[in-house]
Amino acid sequence: MKKLLTTTIVFLSTAIPCFAMTPSELAIFATNYKYNEKAPVAYSYNNKACQTNVSVFLVKTMDLGNGRIGEITNQFLCWGATYTYFEMARGNLQSIRAFVAIRAGRTTRYTNWGPVANPGDDLTPNQLTSVAKMMTANTK
Repeated sequence: MKKLLTTTIVFLSTAIPCFAMTPSELAIFATNYKYNEKAPVAYSYNNKACQTNVSVFLVKTMDLGNGRIGEITNQFLCWGATYTYFEMARGNLQSIRAFVAIRAGRTTRYTNWGPVANPGDDLTPNQLTSVAKMMTANTK
């Protein structure tokens, strides 16, 4: 029993902690974000509902320590904006994961930010890989 307990403690203490933003933290960032027309494009796609090509911009990168990096992207659609927070292990493109995504319509900038139920579910594997490459390229 003592050996099992020791093994469990070691296992738990070596786990990589999760630094994911909460929806409210991402909403605060989004409402304070100043548009940057020079922000790099993580990926683009054709949105049939808006009948236009949509660019998804990398708006913030973060070195989280412990070999992890984070990134926030945003996209502006015909109905409003979506901000998404990603995290991955440095150097491991397959480890990328969208933790939080929030949306806001055009009518009220500050009061209608709402979390997306399944962040990242609408992304293709190629789009996720593109975001991961941008994270790696823009985080020192």
